[in-house]
Amino acid sequence: MTTTPSKVARGGRREAILDAATVLFSTRGYAETGMDDIGEAVGVTGPAVYRHFASKQELLAATLERAVEHAAAILPLVQAEDLPPAESLHRLVDLTARACIEERALALLYWQESRNLPDEPRQHFERLQRDFIDGYAKALQAVRTDLTPSEARMAVHAAASLMRSVATRESTLDDDHLHKLLSSMAHNALMTANPS
Repeated sequence: MTTTPSKVARGGRREAILDAATVLFSTRGYAETGMDDIGEAVGVTGPAVYRHFASKQELLAATLERAVEHAAAILPLVQAEDLPPAESLHRLVDLTARACIEERALALLYWQESRNLPDEPRQHFERLQRDFIDGYAKALQAVRTDLTPSEARMAVHAAASLMRSVATRESTLDDDHLHKLLSSMAHNALMTANPS
């Protein structure tokens, strides 16, 4: 099947709208960003944005879907590598730290604005997030057999929060340096967590 230039243009415009919405929602906030603002950022009128998204909430859901998809792709990727447990955990932390840095705006947007979604899409994202945490916690427990499932989940939440919070701060560190710092901090936190 051949893709027509008009379909490519429409697909490109939709992606441009998503990119602009991600930046504006994460920097200005969802409530303070109007569809006209998003349209202006991509060179169209606000009403033209509605050709791609029926509402601002639908646009927010689409931007958050990107964030969740990126995070959810990490676990299957590492599982497919079939590494020994300690290496697998290290790889998970490494890729998560990299994603927190490379997708700063998406990560920030997810944690700041998901509360603005209607119940159904918000619950969908929460389920995906729980699945990610559960998978990550199992990888941690394969290395830290002393941790209960609840302890492992809380440790993963804490390590993820550490990476996310630091990655979204202004810094003079370049991304490679920041990645090494975040990855080592999160890995050390997971390996030294002592609930007793």
